Amino acid sequence: MTALSPLAKPSSGTPIALQSALRWSEYLTRRLQAQPGLQTFVEALAAAPVDRQVIEQQFQELAGAPTETVLDPETAKRVLRQLRERIFCALMVRDIGGLAPLEEVTQGVTALAELAVATAYRTIMAELIRTHGTPRDPATGAPQEMIIIGMGKLGGGELNVSSDIDLVMLYGEEGETEGPRKLSHHEFYGRLTQRMMPILADNDIHGYVFRTDLRLRPDGDGGPLAWSLEALEHYLLRQGREWERYAWLKARALPARAFPDSQLEEQWQQMESLRIPFVYRKYFDFDAIAALRALRERIGNDWNRRAHARNGIEASHNIKLGDGGIREIEFVVQLAQLMRGGRQPTLQERNLLLALQAEQDAGVIPAEESLQLAQAYRFLRRTEHMLQYRADEQTHLLPADPERLHQLAAAMGMEAADFEATLARHRANVTRIFQDVFHLTGISRTITPGNDSDNPDDGPDVHETLEALAKQHFPTQADSLLQRIRAMLGGHRMRSLPALSRERVERLLPAVLETAARTDAPHDAAVRLLDLIEHISQRSAYLALLAEYPEILTRVARIVGASPWAAQYLTQHPLLLDGLIDWQTLAEPLDVQQLAQQLHSELDACLLPDGTPDIERQMNLMRDTQRQASFQLLTQDLEGTLSVEALADQLSSLADALLNETIHRIWPMVKRGSPLQQPRFAVIAYGKLGGKELGYTSDLDLVFIYEDPDDNAAEQYARLGRRMTSWLTTMTSSGRLYDVDLRLRPDGDAGLLAVSYDAFARYQRDHAWLWEHQALTRARFAAGDTSLGERFEALRREILLRPRDPQVLAAEVRAMRQRISDGHPNPTPLFDIKHDRGGMVDIEFITQYLVLRHACEHPALLDNLGNIALLRIAGELGLLPPELARQAGDAYRVMRRVQHNLRMRGDEKARLPADQMASERAAAEQLWQFIFGPERP
Repeated sequence: MTALSPLAKPSSGTPIALQSALRWSEYLTRRLQAQPGLQTFVEALAAAPVDRQVIEQQFQELAGAPTETVLDPETAKRVLRQLRERIFCALMVRDIGGLAPLEEVTQGVTALAELAVATAYRTIMAELIRTHGTPRDPATGAPQEMIIIGMGKLGGGELNVSSDIDLVMLYGEEGETEGPRKLSHHEFYGRLTQRMMPILADNDIHGYVFRTDLRLRPDGDGGPLAWSLEALEHYLLRQGREWERYAWLKARALPARAFPDSQLEEQWQQMESLRIPFVYRKYFDFDAIAALRALRERIGNDWNRRAHARNGIEASHNIKLGDGGIREIEFVVQLAQLMRGGRQPTLQERNLLLALQAEQDAGVIPAEESLQLAQAYRFLRRTEHMLQYRADEQTHLLPADPERLHQLAAAMGMEAADFEATLARHRANVTRIFQDVFHLTGISRTITPGNDSDNPDDGPDVHETLEALAKQHFPTQADSLLQRIRAMLGGHRMRSLPALSRERVERLLPAVLETAARTDAPHDAAVRLLDLIEHISQRSAYLALLAEYPEILTRVARIVGASPWAAQYLTQHPLLLDGLIDWQTLAEPLDVQQLAQQLHSELDACLLPDGTPDIERQMNLMRDTQRQASFQLLTQDLEGTLSVEALADQLSSLADALLNETIHRIWPMVKRGSPLQQPRFAVIAYGKLGGKELGYTSDLDLVFIYEDPDDNAAEQYARLGRRMTSWLTTMTSSGRLYDVDLRLRPDGDAGLLAVSYDAFARYQRDHAWLWEHQALTRARFAAGDTSLGERFEALRREILLRPRDPQVLAAEVRAMRQRISDGHPNPTPLFDIKHDRGGMVDIEFITQYLVLRHACEHPALLDNLGNIALLRIAGELGLLPPELARQAGDAYRVMRRVQHNLRMRGDEKARLPADQMASERAAAEQLWQFIFGPERP
C-alpha cells in the first residue's frame, strides 16, 4: 500500500470514517496530498447524507451561479470535475465508514451524472445557437430540445462510483435552425452530441467527470450520433433486436433542459410510447429468452477469453461478470421483467432492487430467492464500490494478492475470512438461482440456443415421418389426419408464414401425433392440436414454445383431448398457453383475494406516458386476468381435483372481485372534476352469480342501486351504471369480460339503469311481482359500498320474511314454472337436464317456494346457501321428509355435474337419454309431487 504523506496520514483529529478511507484508497491519498484544502470539504460533506440538494449546493459554490446558469465550456469542465472530485471522495468516506446505504451512493452518483449531462448540454446548446440559431419544432414553433436518454445503470438510478454513462441522443422533428448559418436538425444535434463529450469525458489536470458511451444508439458506432423520434420508431419496429430490448428496459429521459418554453415533456411521452411496447410484449416471448441467454453466455465467454489472454485471471475473480456475479442477478430480474412486464405493468421498474421487490410482490419470484438476490446484490455492489474507490478505476476484479484482499475486507468492515465466506455464500446463492432461472420464471428446463438453426434437411422427410406415425398410431384414421395436415400446410395462412415459422410447424407436427397418441382420446386430441397450431401459427413465440418444450405440448394435448370446449377456449385465447409453462402453479388453489390485490396494483401501473390511466390497457388486463384465473380453474376441473360446487364458488368470487375493481376504475371518470369520495353504490347479483353457481361463460344478472343525497346522484349513478356495463361487455382485443343482463331491475328494460335504495325498497315492498321475490331468494350484495350492501341484505330479509298465502304462492310458482317450460321446448326424445320435468328447474323452484313459504317461521332458510344446503335445512326443519330432501339434493348435485360435463364436451344443450338420469329425475318428481301434488298445468 502506498505510504501516506504527513498531510494525508490519519491523525487523532481525523474523523474515523476518513481514517478508514485513507487506509484503503490510494486515490483519496493522492488527492489530499495534491490539494491540501480538499480535506476540509470532504470532512464537511461526509458529515451528512450526500443527496441531490447537497450536490447542487456544491455546484453553485464552485460555479458561483445557480445550476441552470449557462457556463462557458472551460468553466463547465473545471466546475464539473471539481464537483465530481468532492462528491466521489465524500461518498467514499461515508461508504467505507459504514455511514451510507447503497441507495445513497448510487443515487448520489446518478444525481451527479444528471447534473453534469444537463450542464454540458446547456453549455454547448448555447454555443451552437449563437452560430446556427435555435432549432424549433416545425409544427408549433417552440424551441426543440435534445432528448437525452440515460441507459443502463444511469437509467435505473443506480450508477456505481466509477461508472461509465451510456447515453442515446434523440430529438423530436426534422427541420432547420433559424440562424444565418442554418443547419439541419440532423446535423445540429449530431454536432451538439459530439461537442458535449469532451466536457464530460476528457481527462485533464482536474481529472474527468464521466466516461461516456454512445454505442447503445441504433446501429451503434455505425449510426448517426443523434436520431429523430421518427427514425427511432422505424428502427425499433423493423430492426430492433432482442438484446436491444434488454438495453432499453432501463432507458430514461434525463432532466436536461435548455429552453424554459420548450415542449420537452411531450417529447418524453412520445419516446416512452415507443420504448414500452418495444421492451414489454403482451405475449410470452420464447425468442427473447433464447436471445438473452445467448447474450449472457457470449458476455461471459468474451470475458473469459479476454481475462485469460491478458493475465490468466479466471472469471471467478470478477464480481460483475463471473459466476454468481452482478450480471447474473441483473439477468434473473430482467428476464422476469421481459417475460411478464407486458402483462404485469408493476414489473416495469428501471431500478433493479425496486424491480426485484415488484417481482416478489407479484409472486413472480419467491420471497426467499428475492431476499437472497437482494442481499447478494447489495453486498456485491458495495464490494464493487470498494474496488473502484481504490484507484478510481472501473474495475470489478477482486485482488489476487492476499494482503490486498485483507485490506479490502477491512474497508468493508470485515475480517478477511468472514468476507470471503460471505462472498462465497452470496455467489453460490446467485449461481443456484441463475442456473434455475428459467424454472423460477416459469420454465422447467434451460434453453438450448440454436435449435432453430438446425438444418431441416438433416433428418428424414417430414411428410414421410408423418405418414409413418399416422399409420402407426391412428391406423383407422390415418388418411383423414394426413388429409387434415396437408390442408393445413397448403393453406394460405401457412404459405404466408416466414420460413423459420413454417419450419417450426413442420418440426412440431410429428410430436403432435406422438403426443396425441398418448392421450385418452388420441384422434380428438390430434385434430384439436392441429386446429390450435393452425390458429397460433403466426405467433412464432408460441410455435417455439410447443416445439422446444415437449412437456408443455403434453399438457396442451391432455387439455384439448379431455374437452372440446377447453380446446376451443384455448384456441380462442392462446395467451393462456403461457400458463402451461408453470404447471405446478396451475394446480394450486386459486387465491382470489391475492389475485385481486395484485390486479389492483397492476391496473394502477397501467398509465399513459402523460401519467393518466391507460383505459384500453386496463380493460385488456382485466380480461386477461379473468381468462388466466378461469384457465387455472379449468385445468383443475379437468384433472378432477375441483368439484362443480367449488368451481362455481371460485368463479363467482372472481366475478365479485372484478366487479369491485370495475367500480374503482370507472368512478373517477364519472366524478371527474369533483372531490373524489367513495361511491355510495352497490351491485346486486341475481341468478347464477347471486346463487354462487357461476359457470365459465355465464352471464351476470345485475341490479345497480345507490344511496346518495347529492342533487346529481341519479344522473351520476346512471352514468356509472352505463360505464360499468360498457367496461364489462365491450369487445376489446382481449375479448369481452362478461355478458351482462340488467332486466331484473325494477320495471325491467323500462326502468332506470341505477335505482336509489329508497325506490328499490318501495318497488320490492309494493309493486314487485311474485317471480321477482322468487329471484330475490338467490340475490346477494356482490360489490360496491358495503354499508349499502348491508341495507340491501336487510331489505331482502324483510321481503322474504313476509307471510304469504300458501295456495296463492303455490299457484303462482307453478304458473311461472310452466312459462319457463314453454319458453324452452324440447322436441327431442332426450331428457333436458335443466328445463324438462324432473330437472334442475323443478328443484330450484321448489327451493324458492320453500323459502318464500316458510322463511317467516324458519329464518334459517333466509341465508343464500344454495339449493342443496337449503333442501337439507328444510328436511331438518320437518318441512320435507329428511330422506327425500337428501335424495333431491343428491339428484341436484349429480345433475349439475352432468350438465357441466356435457357443456365441457361441447354440447349446446344439456340433454341425454332419459334412462341415464332415471333415479335423479324420479327424486325431483317425487319432491315436486310432495310440494305441489301430482298434477302439472
